[in-house]
This record gives sequence, structure tokens and C-alpha cells, in this order.
Amino acid sequence: MLERGLLKARSAWHKIAMEAVRILLGGVPFGRNNVGDEAILECVVGILRAVSPGCEITVSTDDQSATEARLQVQTVPLFGFDPPFSRKQMEECIARADVFIWAGATGLSDYPEIPLSMLEAAHRTGTKTVVWGVGMNDTFNPYIYSILPGKRRTLLNLLSLLTFNKIHFAQRLEKQAEDRARDKIAKELNQCDLVVLRDPETLTAVHRCGDVPRAVVGADSAEMLEPADWEEITLTREARQILDSKARKIGLCISAQRKLVHEKELIDFLDRLADKNYRIVFLPMNHSTDAPLMEKLRDRMQNKSHSTIIGGRRSPREILAIAGRLDLVISSRLHLLILASVLHVPIIGISRGSKVDNFLTAFGHTSAGSVDECDFDHMQNELDRLIDSRDEFKEVSTAVHEMLLQRLEEAKLRLAQVLQRG
Repeated sequence: MLERGLLKARSAWHKIAMEAVRILLGGVPFGRNNVGDEAILECVVGILRAVSPGCEITVSTDDQSATEARLQVQTVPLFGFDPPFSRKQMEECIARADVFIWAGATGLSDYPEIPLSMLEAAHRTGTKTVVWGVGMNDTFNPYIYSILPGKRRTLLNLLSLLTFNKIHFAQRLEKQAEDRARDKIAKELNQCDLVVLRDPETLTAVHRCGDVPRAVVGADSAEMLEPADWEEITLTREARQILDSKARKIGLCISAQRKLVHEKELIDFLDRLADKNYRIVFLPMNHSTDAPLMEKLRDRMQNKSHSTIIGGRRSPREILAIAGRLDLVISSRLHLLILASVLHVPIIGISRGSKVDNFLTAFGHTSAGSVDECDFDHMQNELDRLIDSRDEFKEVSTAVHEMLLQRLEEAKLRLAQVLQRG
């Protein structure tokens, strides 16, 4: 039924459209070396071409030439994120588009003001707006919405002491900032033509901001990614030998955005695995930030010969293919967990905001603690359980993947209808 509805919407679009619909994708820091963001972008472009053949797609990205070559799209500079950009140019690009799509990631909690301001500009000019596959943690980004230790917080704490702590000034200001963000989230989302959220937990978090009755649950677009051809991937001799070997291989990615507090315990854990003849494959999801961190972690291992780092700038399809060669993946990066599960590789998550926990819930898993309090006993128990039950995990991951693809198909039908109305 969904396929018939999608075909009907596409047929109607062919009949109605005199000109190709102009779509601007933005609201995410595309072109900043984050494999997860680029996986989302590649899949969103594919979705748009499926539901609106002939559409003109423009991407707001910090890596314009590479994005144009890889996806055959038009590009404009990355709007909203530092370094300074031209707000006038941003508003002109939004006004020229028929539809502006905030195209994924966890921006509702990580950096909501940026894409919300883009939605606001679109609403002023009458450009249609779509929120597509965006996620939200249960708390806002502390680096933006918390008053971090420093002179300002010290002063506010001193002022609180003068009131005998009857008034907590820092907490009051933090709450005011969060309340303003929640109000703006509800206001702008309610003006959108379509709001498709990443998971049920995001929908719950959005409703805590205010009633957004037309919001629906979809899935992360990266679920649709296909792996690169293995023989076309360039690797070091060391990396290829390990990945082609019959030894059990554990993939690891720790985000440099929030490092693991207990790094020594992690290194001891990795050395214990290496001593048991496991191979450790460090798999950075951001080659410019994660890779240097993991190089330092590897350097501190006693048994480096049983490990390798996948260096260089990698496409999402390459990372997916490499993940498919592993026996298990441990990650604090959500999208490595997503990509591994697509190919039914068992996963262990380290929480870095509720998005990791939310994703693991569908598999019946709980995270191995957080980057602040990692539970290595739980990690070892999960590894021992999953490494010898690959078929059982595949059964679960297949069901989860099919469920998420079904949600995406339903969302694609709604998207086709919005573009048709355009």
C-alpha cells in the first residue's frame, strides 16, 4: 500500500510540476569531516531523488567541491556555524528555494538555535519547511546551555551565597535559556509543512517543549546506506591484513567531542582483549578529531601489534564496508553503531547523550555506562555474550532494520506529498 501511495504521489508530481522543485538542505554541519553527518546527507539526497525525480538539490556545506563531485548536487557555504557566514546570503538562498529541509542529526538538543533560525527565515519568506530525521537528547548541550566553571559561574555562586542560597542564580539563568529554546522549538516546528523525527524518544522530548501534534516518527536516513566495494577501498598493508584475517576483530570509536574520562581503564581493557588474540580496529568517525585521539590511545597500549587504525578521510560507504568486516563494534559515536547494525555486526554503545541509549533500546541493549562513568565489567559481559551469538544478533538486527526502513517508507510518502503540493 505504501509503494502504491508513493507511486501515485510521484505520478502526480510529474503531471503537476512545470519546473523542478528547488530544495535546500541545511541545518547540519555538513562538510566538517563527520562520517555520520555525511552518511545522512548521502541518503537524504537519494530519498529526495526517489520521491521527486528531477528535483534541484542544493546543500549548505563546508566542503563544497567534494560534495558536488560525490553527490552531483549544487552547493552553497555552510550557514549557521562558525566561522562567520553571510546571513544575507543565507536568507537569499532560503528565499530562492521552494523547500528548505533541516536534514537530520541531533540538532534539536545539540545546537537548536542554528537550524531554528533557518526555519524562521524560511517561514518569513513563505518557503516550505521540512524537518527530516532530526533527533533530540533528553538534555540540552551543556556547552551551550550550562554556565561552565569560570569567572561568571563563580560570581553567580557568590551572589547566591549572599541570599543564603535561597536563589540559585546560575541555575535560574540556565533554566531561562532552556525554556526559551523549548518555546522556540515548539513554535517553529508547528509552522513546518512536515516534521519527521528520528525516534520515539525524540518525539517525547519534543512534546516536553510544547504540543507539536503533526510531528511523526521516522528513522535515521543512514539506515539506507549501502557499503562500498571492498576491493576498491585503499588500506595500509597492516589494516588489510588484520581486516582480512580470521582473527576476531573488535572495532572501536571514541568521540573526541567528549572523551572517555577513564582512558587508562579503556587501554587496560583493550590490552586484555589483545592478549586473548583479539584484533583491535580503531575506526575514527571524524578523521580530523577522532583519529588523533585514537592514535594516542593506541600508543599507550602494551600490545600494539594486535591493533590498527583506519586512517585517512573515509566516505560513509567505506566506513560501512569496513564495519562489516568486524565481529563487534564498541562506540560512543551513534552513527558507527547504526552502520554496524545495518550489516548485523553486534554493537556495544557508550552513552554520550541519550541518543545512544535510545538507539540501543530497540535491540534490547543497555549502554556500557557513559563517557563519564564507563562500566567495563558490563562491556566485557556484553562482548562475551554477543561475540558467540552472532546469529541471534542478526535475527534481532534484521527485525530492527526492517522496522526502521518501514518507518522511513511511511515518512517518504509524506515527504512526496509535501513536495507535490509545492
